[in-house]
Amino acid sequence: MMSTRMPSGDTRPAQASKELASIPPVMDLETEVVLPVRRVSISVLVSFVIHLVLLLVLAVWTVRLGAGRGEGITIDSGEVGGSEFQSFELDSSEIIEAQAESVQQTSSLASARSIQSISEIVQQTDMDTSIPVGTTGMVAQAASASSHSQGNGLGFAEVSLAGRSKQNRSAMVAQHGGNEQSERAVGWALEYLALHQLNDGSWTMNYEQSCAGKCSPGCDGKDPYRFAATGLALMCFLGAGHTPNDQQYGEVVSKGIYFLQNNLRRTSDSGYWVDTVASAQMYEHGIATLALCEAYQMTRAGELKESCQLAVNFILKAQYRDGGWDYHPGRPGDLSIAGWQVLALKSAAATDLIVPRETVQGIDRFLELNRGGESMFRYRGGKPTKSMTAIGLLLQIFRGKSKESRSVASGVEYLSKQGPSSVDMYYNYYATQAMFQVGGRYWKNWNYYMRDMLIRSQKPDGHLRGSWMFEGDHSNKVGGRFYSTCMGCLILEVYYRYLPVYGESSDDFRF
Repeated sequence: MMSTRMPSGDTRPAQASKELASIPPVMDLETEVVLPVRRVSISVLVSFVIHLVLLLVLAVWTVRLGAGRGEGITIDSGEVGGSEFQSFELDSSEIIEAQAESVQQTSSLASARSIQSISEIVQQTDMDTSIPVGTTGMVAQAASASSHSQGNGLGFAEVSLAGRSKQNRSAMVAQHGGNEQSERAVGWALEYLALHQLNDGSWTMNYEQSCAGKCSPGCDGKDPYRFAATGLALMCFLGAGHTPNDQQYGEVVSKGIYFLQNNLRRTSDSGYWVDTVASAQMYEHGIATLALCEAYQMTRAGELKESCQLAVNFILKAQYRDGGWDYHPGRPGDLSIAGWQVLALKSAAATDLIVPRETVQGIDRFLELNRGGESMFRYRGGKPTKSMTAIGLLLQIFRGKSKESRSVASGVEYLSKQGPSSVDMYYNYYATQAMFQVGGRYWKNWNYYMRDMLIRSQKPDGHLRGSWMFEGDHSNKVGGRFYSTCMGCLILEVYYRYLPVYGESSDDFRF
């Protein structure tokens, strides 16, 4: 089996509201006041007018003074990273709670000094990131809104990509538990991957072509899996916000996208990359489709739409009647393979691509068939495993399942007891995403170990700088150093690759 700000809280609006409340009410100047002029002296009238004018001046002066001190009731667009943020009303009690949770989960990382330090690392490896779609609006608002909406009306929890932008990335790293070292590791990994791209824009899991064996051990030689390798590498660059418009890696990303587009075998109603003689057809197809759909989701480039839809159509046609997917179309499903297809469909559903409701309902049916108890999932009807449980848990979350539901809560508790693996990056990839989405103390503990293990085990110098090599089955037997490096990079991008789908509370999405 192969695989692969909201601006910080401000309690000043509440103070401003108290100050405004202390101002005596001002008479409505449009209301007609009839005075018995014959019985009122001139001096009384003059006194009334003078006091009225003074009262109006005092009210205006008080309000302007408050605004001058920054105590207005809105925050406008210029305060966070230069992005075009819309004004919004603040609830000071909610902001205080959000701050406390952030401090609890990220310790001193939430400080301005930390964000600035991380930002310097991002600037070094992210010279001109441009994500034209999904970056306007408050990052926290986007994350909160996503927890209460349905992607394309299909019940997929909408997952914002706003954290990938250069303006937001540093804040997301600090808020969710990354640090300078983790961002440096991502930068080194991207440098390594760029160095090993082939002339045609692809990547391979066998290094004989890309570096003459300097990265040995590379792969066991069974298959270079070029379409899966290209998809994984592209996801690493896209996950860090690098698009074809990027100065540093724009050409790398463009060439990778071109390779996938140029090698898609088109039929009248679908398109595929590898045929049935390939040993892992749907693995490769699902990963390549996910990468291409993410590129389309981030850029909305019209020239990508047709290729994405054709590739998605192939996934739709390949779904088995049990709702899952296998190595090849038309066979009973395998949860490991189905994971990549569902992630690709989720990304497609976030755009204007067509994903039928029946396909999504089949996914839910397939998940239920592969349960091994309340919290765990099975591989091909066998005993439950932690890898399948990690996949099933993440798919439930992306299908909009409430984190308060027993199946999600118990799944998270189970994975937290297992902890990250020191060798199985396939398990770590899915489990890290699931734990991040749920957050809280389980995520804090998981992230502390996972992050530091990857930082310590990355090669720090020489030709191998930026790479990883793990001895787990998928790395040692199939994907080698390239696969290990892609998975390590994607895991360390978790802080901003997808913003959390949950707000303060969530409900199950229903049709």
